[in-house]
This record gives sequence, structure tokens and C-alpha cells, in this order.
Amino acid sequence: MHKSSTWIKRLLNKPENSFMCTVDMSYIQDRFNLVGLENALPDFESALRVVLDEAPLSCAATNTASRSAAELVYGLVHARYVMTPRGVAKILEKYMAGCFGQCPRENCKRSAVLPIGLCDVVGENTVRIFCPRCMDVYTPPPGVKGAAVDGAYFGTGLPHMVLMTRPEYIPSRPRGRHVAKLYGFRIHDSAYDLQRNTFTENRRNMQQPPRSTSTATAGITSTNTSTAAASSIVSTTDTASTTTTTVSSNASNQTSRLVNMINAHRRAPLLKR
Repeated sequence: MHKSSTWIKRLLNKPENSFMCTVDMSYIQDRFNLVGLENALPDFESALRVVLDEAPLSCAATNTASRSAAELVYGLVHARYVMTPRGVAKILEKYMAGCFGQCPRENCKRSAVLPIGLCDVVGENTVRIFCPRCMDVYTPPPGVKGAAVDGAYFGTGLPHMVLMTRPEYIPSRPRGRHVAKLYGFRIHDSAYDLQRNTFTENRRNMQQPPRSTSTATAGITSTNTSTAAASSIVSTTDTASTTTTTVSSNASNQTSRLVNMINAHRRAPLLKR
């Protein structure tokens, strides 16, 4: 093995870097592939020499700053390398071996996932996992080796590059979705919105300030007037016919029961089989 691969091999042997793949030394040595990375950190050249095993062994092994800078340089180069055909092939090997974990979604049936970054800037987020079956992004479960590495070392476009260039690895979309049920009945799609709106309206009514004394007095006076008028009408009706009064009372009771049933249905969630 060429001596220049020693530092990279030692880096990737660490469990926390198990998501990353080996970048070809020829790719790192090609200065064209490093354009724009010189401004990533002040001591870029010295860190690059550590990656290429061109720095003194004692300096690379004992200097913490040099190791951190070298790991940063390798991570930035890695983000570019995995977008190349060779890099895609290596990511696919780890994907098929299940090295990145499985989708936590039940309907995906433990489908293999790909690494993805939420941001291309170093230090913003750790790596996430992307499921090609449901096309969604998840946080890796606790205990997954390699899940603590920076997401910028993979970039935001890696899974899409893999699937666009190798469409034969695109899995079929999951069939069906979870159906919400309660006591055997399907919950209508608008039921949750109805419940939330009702709750919001009730809370708003409870928070309204009480009416002023003058307004309340006017309301009571109006109510008394209406009651007196209603009593006069009822009295006139009673003197007209006792039978008519009985029929009106029954109709009023039926109307009241019907109104109560309608109000009960309005307060209940919408269900459908």
C-alpha cells in the first residue's frame, strides 16, 4: 500500500467516521479539485501535507490543531469527491451494505438510507439520513456509528446525485399510508381541524372581558320586555284553545330535542367508515 494512504486509513478506522469513504489520493493531489478550499482555514497547506502524509510524523500525531485542520480539509475534499462517479460508486457500496442504517418509517419496511447534509457550511449540523423510498430526511437513531460527523462532509445533494446517476437503485415508493381510526371508525381528514378550531374559539370566548354594567342592564331590560310580550302572546293563545296549546307544547318539545341533537353532532368529531 502506498504510504500516502496511512493517515486516511487511520482516520476512517475511527467508528465516528464510519459514514465516510476513502478518497483516492490522486484526487487529493490534483490541485484542480482543491480550488476554493485554500480559504477554508489559514493553515490549509500544512493540513493538506498531513493528509498526504507529507508532514513529519511527530507533528501530525501530537499536534491537536494540525489533526483537526487535517480532518477538516479531508471532510471538505470528501464532500466534493462523493459527487464524482468514483465517489458515487463507493457510497453505493456502503448503501447496499446497510452502513448508513435504515429508514425509521414503518411503511418503508426497513429500507436502506443514504447520508445527507442539511447545510453545506461546516459546523451547522451533523449528518442526517435520507430514505430513497419515502424521499424524506430523518435524524439517525441514537447509537448509530458515524452519525456525529459533520453534515457538510456529504453535502445537501449527495443522495440526489446517487439516484439521478444510478436510477436502477431507486426503490419503489411505499404503498398506502397510516389510516387514523378510533373505535374501528376512520377519522375524517377534517376532524382534527374542526376540533382545533372549536378549541380555539372556546378559548377566545373565555378570554373575552365581561360586559359593562350599563350593557348588562340594557340586556336585562330588553329580555324582560321580550318576556312580557311572549307572555302576552301565550296568554292570548291559551284563551283561544286548550287543544292548540297542547299541540304547540308538544311541537316545541320536539323542536328542542332536535336542536339538542344537532348541537351534539356539531360538537362531535367527524367519523367515517
